Amino acid sequence: MSDIPSSAELTSLASLLSPGVIILWVRSRFRDAIQSKLTDQVISFALISVAYRAASYPLFHVPAGLILPEWLWQFSLNFLVPLVVAAVLVFFDRSEQFYKLTQKLGLRPTHHEPTAWDFAYRSRGPSYLLVHLNDGSTVAGVWVEGSFASSTPGDRDLLVSQLWTVDPSGSWHCVNPPRAMLICGGSIRMVEFIEGG
Repeated sequence: MSDIPSSAELTSLASLLSPGVIILWVRSRFRDAIQSKLTDQVISFALISVAYRAASYPLFHVPAGLILPEWLWQFSLNFLVPLVVAAVLVFFDRSEQFYKLTQKLGLRPTHHEPTAWDFAYRSRGPSYLLVHLNDGSTVAGVWVEGSFASSTPGDRDLLVSQLWTVDPSGSWHCVNPPRAMLICGGSIRMVEFIEGG
């Protein structure tokens, strides 16, 4: 029975890994990446937790300063501060300024957007679209609020919230009555964005 950890040991392990779990979980909500194996995730949680503990140790172990109940210190150390660290990492990770700075330094980090598809739709403002389908037909529409592009790998579905038609002279007209269209990713060959929508 000595191989089975006690509840105190499990609680200690959970508190040791919790900063890494929180930081990586929050960060993963803003990244579209393939989930790694559980063993790799546990190693990542442990490494991030060790780095977090090393950086936060001086803040939580000073002889003078705020006097708070032990439970509040533990809650802050294991939950609140990791949430703040995760939010800062997400902001920094998603900032295009980070990539501009690293390029000036001659570095080329992996971009936070995993595909050109995700990059194209992440901060797209209103624009006209021509969706070219595999059967040779096209769907015209406007990318406005309510439109959506899936970021799930393998399922590049597209919801165009306003369908339009393009007449032979090149004029665009809103479809009447207004309607939306869900286009399955497997049907899409190419998407053109035309600014000015």
